[in-house]
Amino acid sequence: MERKGILKITAVLICAIFINLQSFAQQDKPNLRMGVLSDIHVCDDESEESFRHALEYFRDKEVDGVIVAGDMADHGLAYELFRISRAWSTVFPKDRRPDGSHVEKVFVYGNHDAFDNTRKDWYRELPPEQLKLGPVRANYAENWKKYFKEDFAQVYMKEVKGYKFIGCHWSFENDRQECGAPEFVKAHAAELKGEKPFFYIQHAHLAHTCNGEWTWGQDDGAMTETLKAFPNAIAFSGHSHNPLTDGRDLWQGEFTSIGTASLRYVLPIGGRENSSLDGEDRAVPCQMPSIAGHYCHHGMVMTVYDDRITFERREFYYDESLGEDWVIPLPKGTDAPLSYENMAGKAPIPQFAEDAKVSLSPFFTGKDRYGAETEQIEVTFPAVKSGTSGVRAFDYEVQIEQRYVDLTTVAGTKHVYSAHCYYGEEHDDNEVKCVFAKEEIPGMYEYRFVVRPCECYGGKGKPIFSEWQKPLDSKR
Repeated sequence: MERKGILKITAVLICAIFINLQSFAQQDKPNLRMGVLSDIHVCDDESEESFRHALEYFRDKEVDGVIVAGDMADHGLAYELFRISRAWSTVFPKDRRPDGSHVEKVFVYGNHDAFDNTRKDWYRELPPEQLKLGPVRANYAENWKKYFKEDFAQVYMKEVKGYKFIGCHWSFENDRQECGAPEFVKAHAAELKGEKPFFYIQHAHLAHTCNGEWTWGQDDGAMTETLKAFPNAIAFSGHSHNPLTDGRDLWQGEFTSIGTASLRYVLPIGGRENSSLDGEDRAVPCQMPSIAGHYCHHGMVMTVYDDRITFERREFYYDESLGEDWVIPLPKGTDAPLSYENMAGKAPIPQFAEDAKVSLSPFFTGKDRYGAETEQIEVTFPAVKSGTSGVRAFDYEVQIEQRYVDLTTVAGTKHVYSAHCYYGEEHDDNEVKCVFAKEEIPGMYEYRFVVRPCECYGGKGKPIFSEWQKPLDSKR
């Protein structure tokens, strides 16, 4: 074949490939893109800058709107709303991206916005420019209009690129989340029903949905019951600050519910040796201080396609990914492919590397979380990251086993997080530590420590072991 003929055929093939790729790109073009934040707690220059920085990322992703699921102000001051408005206007002047496209605000008040701190001593010590505008709650509707340039409605509905968004504010009247949203949704049922998703935003978690039964700050359950009639509903809520490294922030039952973490700081769910449950008054005997991501800022970018919704999870302090995108298939229908029950059987199990070992420190005099002095031992083992087994560990089960004659039994069990589990893997620790008090170890028998990496739905990897240790009771 002549060279001219070969070139002609090659050109035709390239053109065909380009047309197919272009067609695929058009089919996969997103319908909607939204930034998602919660609990931004703006109160000073640092928190205002953190909000502005997240907005800049959303701007560069060309979002069509931004969700903020409550707790915008930290101290409930109107001056804090001014800071929020200033950051927004800097990034999206006149509610527009640089290309001129409109960017919608989908904001709701949370409990911090409704705070009445005027009787607290520290309130009077704030700078005069912050105090002179007064608390948000004194004129919450007027403040909304002033700083966000729209009329206030306790429950409202907006449309962004053909998708409906319903926002429900925290109630300033009864200081609860419950404030008319179930009735509003039922009244608009005819326009909400169908396969096309709609989005509902409130501050408190919808009871018994994202983060399960274990998280604090849930509502009374009325919205959970209401949205059960809408498989196409996707709810967003904040309040608990549970980090986006916990897969249980994404829940599916009759509808879908998503916890949005916090842009200000995160609090891993309680029950671990180095975590605590916010609002719990009991002194839980823990040998380690509670971790909290005070310099950790979580948010998401939601992208809606015809056949799926993706959620990019991001940490804005280090500007890095928190893991693979969450993907919700569309239409949802009446099943729940991403329910905790389904995920428990399908989620990949983290595993230690073959050469992983458990090491023990000598006993030393330390202090527990409440300052009580006691003898302690530190158990150290490698962190499991995705480079090791394809999946990062959520937390770790650490057990004490005791041996007597031919029997080995479990004498105690703890769970522990890696110290920086709420960051992306690059900034997490390579070693994990768990501390036990000497009094927690059986004294009469040989003992060893057993460690298993866990995923958030309960699956556990293969264990690694320390060497057997002699009984602490010197008489044996």
